[in-house]
Amino acid sequence: MSKLLFNWRRSEALSADKFKQMCEQARVLEQDERGIKVLQLADGNIFKLFRVRRLLSLAHIYSYARHFCRNADGLAALGIPTVSIIKLMHFVDGSDTAVLYQPLSGKTLRQLSQAGELGEGLMRDFGEFVARLHAMGVYFRSLHFGNVVLTPEGTLGLIDIADLKLYGRGLSTWHRGRNFRHLQRLKDDWKIVLPQHVKAFAEAYFEMSGLTPDAVAALRPKLKYLP
Repeated sequence: MSKLLFNWRRSEALSADKFKQMCEQARVLEQDERGIKVLQLADGNIFKLFRVRRLLSLAHIYSYARHFCRNADGLAALGIPTVSIIKLMHFVDGSDTAVLYQPLSGKTLRQLSQAGELGEGLMRDFGEFVARLHAMGVYFRSLHFGNVVLTPEGTLGLIDIADLKLYGRGLSTWHRGRNFRHLQRLKDDWKIVLPQHVKAFAEAYFEMSGLTPDAVAALRPKLKYLP
């Protein structure tokens, strides 16, 4: 895995004119007061722009876009479905960087939940999936229903992976509890999940985790939507 994690990917220069042309032929998916953040190109691929907000930032040395690419490579090495990187880029007239990638096919758990398709079996799968992530050292601060995808092959994967760390070893009980808090941060996602399905998620997580009874006792109260 480390060979993939630390592989230095070549960054291609992107001019302002080329970016303007790209914007004219794409659909804006996300933007803020500073401008465009995410584009969907005509071929379905995604262009994601990363801006450096502070003058003094480590991103000037190791860019957010490069970190995004490293996360994608690392997840792929662990066998976790995620986006496929096509190109890493940097703007020739500034410190902003970008990545072009192929999105992960499928539906998010949020989409499935809103369609009434997030049943007990899928919640068990989700619990096992989170336990596997934690066992493999994947700490994803943006772990929520909108960033977990059920692929056409029936496996679960991750998207929007900029806010992710790969520790290379199982997460501590403290990190797991903190990640549960991230997972449950968006209350609207959990309000429409039936109590027995939340219980199925928890049971599957702890069965798969292999944690000691003391660790389970410490973590169970962190799952605040348990019936």
